[in-house]
Amino acid sequence: MCNAHQSPANDTLATPDPQALYRRQFMKYVGATGIVAAGGALASCATNAETGRSQFIALAPSQESLAAAASQSWTDVKAQTPTSNDPRYTGRLAAIGSRISQGAGRADQTWDYAVFDQDTKNAFVLPGNRVGFYKGMMDFTDNDDQIAAIMGHEVGHVTGRHAQERYSQMMLGQLAIAGGTALAGSQLSKRCRQETTQRAYNDCMQSAGRNTQYLQAAIGMGFQLGVVLPYGRRQELESDQLGARYMAKAGYDPYQSVRLWEKMGAESSGSRGPEFLSTHPTPERRARDLSDYITAQEKLGSRGFERLEIPADA
Repeated sequence: MCNAHQSPANDTLATPDPQALYRRQFMKYVGATGIVAAGGALASCATNAETGRSQFIALAPSQESLAAAASQSWTDVKAQTPTSNDPRYTGRLAAIGSRISQGAGRADQTWDYAVFDQDTKNAFVLPGNRVGFYKGMMDFTDNDDQIAAIMGHEVGHVTGRHAQERYSQMMLGQLAIAGGTALAGSQLSKRCRQETTQRAYNDCMQSAGRNTQYLQAAIGMGFQLGVVLPYGRRQELESDQLGARYMAKAGYDPYQSVRLWEKMGAESSGSRGPEFLSTHPTPERRARDLSDYITAQEKLGSRGFERLEIPADA
C-alpha cells in the first residue's frame, strides 16, 4: 500500500521512506555490478503464473539479488524508526501474516514482519518477504480482516514480482531517455557547423544545449506520465485483487478490503491531487473496483478468485 496510506505531510516528513532507502541501495547494487542488458534481453518477457500476465523483467536482477539489495534498507529503516515489541501488535501481525502466506501458497517461505511504533498510516513490503506495518495503520483498521486486506495487498506485490518489473522499467526508461536525448542533441548541434564565425558557432551550440535539456525533460516527463504512473496504478489494483484472493483462501472476509478503502477515502477526501499524477488509484476507485471484482468472483463459487480482472484504464 505504501504511500497511499501515509498521514498528512507533517507526519510523512518525519518518517523514513523504506522504498527510497531501497532505491538507494539498489542503485548502489547497480553501480557495483554493472547491470547491462543487450540484444534479446530487451525483447524478453516472462509470464507470471500468479497473475497470468506477461511482464518485462529482463533488466532487473534476480529476486535473490533484489532481496540482498533490500536487506540493508530493511536494517536502516528499523534502525531509524522505533519498533514495537508489544505482542498485541507484533503477535497479531504475525498471526495474520501466517494465514495470508498460507492463502498465497507461500507458507513454506520465511517472512519477516515488523511493527513500527509511529502513528503513520502506512505499510510496505520489500523484496525478501519483509513486511512493515506502522502502528497507526493497525490502529486505523476496524478488525483483523482489514489488516489481512493490507497484508494480502503487500504479499501481492511480492507474488506479482512488482519490484523486478519496476526496476526493469526504470532501467529501460533511463536507456530510452539517454538514447533519445543523445540523438536529438546530435541533430540539434549538427546545424551549428554551418556557422561561419566562432561567436555564432558558440551561440548556436549553447542554444542546442539548452534545447537538448528541454527535450530531455520533456521525454522524461512523458515517460513518467505515460508509462511509470499508469503502471504503478495497475500494480496497485493488481495487488488489491491478489490480496482479496489471499484473504478468501485464508478464511477472511474479502469485502472488508472494500470497507477499508471506503474508510481511507473518507479520511483523505480533499487532500489528494488528480489520479493521473499519482502511482496509486484513488481510494474510491479501489473500493469500487474491489467490490465489483469480489462480487463477480464469489458468483463463480469454487472457481472464483482464480483470475484477475484489471481494468484497461488503470
